[in-house]
Amino acid sequence: MQKRGGGENLTDVVRHIDASRRRAGWAAAALFLSVWFLYSLTAARGTIFGDPSEYQFIPAIWGIAHPPGYAFYTLVAGVWQRLFPIGDIAFRTHLLAGVAGAWTASRVFLMILEVCLDRAPQAGRRWPLVAALLGGLALAVAPNVWQHSIHSNAHIFSAAITATQLWLLLRWSREGHDRWLFALAFFAGIGVTHHPITVWGLPAYAIYILVQRPKILTQWETLLPFVGFGLAGLLPWLYFPLRSPNVPFGPTDMRTWEGFFRHATAQGLRVNLFYFGLADQFDRLCVFWTLLRLQYVWPLLLLIGVGIAWLLSRRSRLALLWGLFLLGHLGFTLNSVQDVMAYLLHAFTALAFLLGVGALVLVESVARRAPGWRTWIVVAGLFALPLGMMAHTFPRISLRDWDAADSYVDNLFARFAGRGEDVVVASDWEHLTPYFYRSLVEGQALNPADARPLYVTTSFTWMDAVFGNLAASPVYLTNYRRDIRDLGFRLRPEGDLWRVLEPPALEPIAPQYPLRDVWVDERLELLGYDVAETAVPQGGITSVTLYARAATTQTAILMPFGRLGQVEQRWTTDSRHLTPDWLPGETIAERYSVYVPYTLSPGTYPLTLGYTDMTSGVAELPFTSGGTALPLTEITVLPVARADAQVRVLAHSLTNIGNDAALRVARAQAGWSIRNGIWQEPLTLKPGQPLHLTLIWRALARPRTSYTVFIHLIDMNGVLRFGHDYTPLGGAFPSYLWFPKWLEGQQVIDPYRLVIPQDIPPGQYSLEVGMYEMGSIRRIPQFSLDGTMTGDRFILGPILIQP
Repeated sequence: MQKRGGGENLTDVVRHIDASRRRAGWAAAALFLSVWFLYSLTAARGTIFGDPSEYQFIPAIWGIAHPPGYAFYTLVAGVWQRLFPIGDIAFRTHLLAGVAGAWTASRVFLMILEVCLDRAPQAGRRWPLVAALLGGLALAVAPNVWQHSIHSNAHIFSAAITATQLWLLLRWSREGHDRWLFALAFFAGIGVTHHPITVWGLPAYAIYILVQRPKILTQWETLLPFVGFGLAGLLPWLYFPLRSPNVPFGPTDMRTWEGFFRHATAQGLRVNLFYFGLADQFDRLCVFWTLLRLQYVWPLLLLIGVGIAWLLSRRSRLALLWGLFLLGHLGFTLNSVQDVMAYLLHAFTALAFLLGVGALVLVESVARRAPGWRTWIVVAGLFALPLGMMAHTFPRISLRDWDAADSYVDNLFARFAGRGEDVVVASDWEHLTPYFYRSLVEGQALNPADARPLYVTTSFTWMDAVFGNLAASPVYLTNYRRDIRDLGFRLRPEGDLWRVLEPPALEPIAPQYPLRDVWVDERLELLGYDVAETAVPQGGITSVTLYARAATTQTAILMPFGRLGQVEQRWTTDSRHLTPDWLPGETIAERYSVYVPYTLSPGTYPLTLGYTDMTSGVAELPFTSGGTALPLTEITVLPVARADAQVRVLAHSLTNIGNDAALRVARAQAGWSIRNGIWQEPLTLKPGQPLHLTLIWRALARPRTSYTVFIHLIDMNGVLRFGHDYTPLGGAFPSYLWFPKWLEGQQVIDPYRLVIPQDIPPGQYSLEVGMYEMGSIRRIPQFSLDGTMTGDRFILGPILIQP
């Protein structure tokens, strides 16, 4: 009988390895159930704005989702919804996402064992199991994977399919049995029918297979079944042409080749792909590094580096596979501007494998040098990292209490059902999908005599919805639309909606607090006001809606401002109906946000209203009721445990944007010249020269909306001469997509490369930055540390353009 090092019998080694693999199977199942339980605790309970609701109602009605259609997901989710007995359809589908996420973590666990279990089997056979568990757990609690595993979406299925493919490939590589290769081909086909993103791993698989078995191209007994299983994996695509002719939701032309390929290959969405050029690649890598750091803490990132080094030195073929896989996926994903975080699930999964390999190398190295309790201390320290991440992330990421979409639909029914008002509700996709779920799955639809939701798209615009219906029916918008306001229409806030009114806006109002004979400087009559919330946490927001009218045409801009205790907030004119545009006698309603500073101690404070004449520079105008301050109500400020920590962050930040995000650092570079923070000495550039700007944001709280970052070059008169407006990190990391994506405490590095236009005149300019709401284009106000509103932009410093 052959012997191995240490006198170990080879048969015993094989027997021990087989026993270890059986234990690994049980361990993988335990990891799967534990992770799924974690996801179930934090999963959303109801509908969510946008695509998540579509991923719920499409399988429930056997419809066809938006491109590329997600055939495999639709079939699996449809069966799951009908067979899984817990909760309603919405909650069941959220739990299905948890299944996919837990499956992905368990496949990473098994992948690590496939590579590491038979390393030096004569010593420390427990360590591969420990390393695999660490890799799977680290992936499970990574925020991006966690977020995608607690709400209905097809992208976590993409990651599960990719993880399955990699695991099957490693299983084939170790055992050499072609059944694993055939299974890989089948899941490659499944991945294609689910989402094209999975295609980016196929070249890496093909090259690895050829390197492992060069003669496979001549082995027809293997190639033919391989191709056959791959074609079998494409069978879910048959769902499209079979269902399309009578589909209750989705395209009806998918039984034609043109209709099928247009939808299945997402032709209309390709404008979002390969958006960036060669000069942007360094910034895109910085974006990836930022997002990677949000997934794994520094020690775990170092383990990834150790894993890469070990593969390069010991398993060159495996290093080739992983390198090509990451190159394909990252090359595609980082140059796209849609679903970037969803697409990065594949890269983060592959890196979790390297993390586990690196952990094994580290633990075995320690075990050789300091066996016994010292090794277990290292192991305990390693596991403390993902467990600490889990404890930190759990309350920040949980969606179990997130009910914004359900509340919106409830309010829609409460406002219009049974009223017979025949209104039109012009809606974006985000607000329509939870209503579609309510109507298509639960059978609760608004009577068209009460309200008719209209879907606004690029081909049927907000303007089309207004102009095509306002003459016959009242029109409401789900979003404040600046383009509609700019056409001269009045937008009156009513709960979650905005009513469109033709001037003069003479429709009756019913304010929460009506006023009588209250005038501002005898020029503006206040008719009443609403206050949204009177108990607000530190760092929170309430709103005041003011109803006013002018008896005569005003030439001055009269703007209100608020005081909460001693904290003054002078609201900006951005996206407002300014008094010079008011028609005599019409009622104008405007909603203003009151931001409670993190520095404001818990207690009860008076909220008062004042007015200023911005045209004449009069800071405070008198009320006929006496004085320059009108008491509105009292606001109770509730304590927040994190308030002191946020104050410390803001004390070392450049500005506070809406109590949601702090601008920590700004760094501008042109050539060899660098400016940091707020600068006084002009940064000199020439037309056509790139300006590199790096902004570092820190999330103070869950963002309340999706923010667009604006970077503007303005002249000395404040006129915009050049600008760049985009979602943070070049579209890679939206603050809010369907629900808040930024988590409190996250810090992101946001790089920009801005090329100064060739035709810009020489002279001195200023560089300003800030954020605005993506939908309404309303700028987010900024605040000093004490809560005083400082405006809606932040001036970084002067820029000198030379010829």
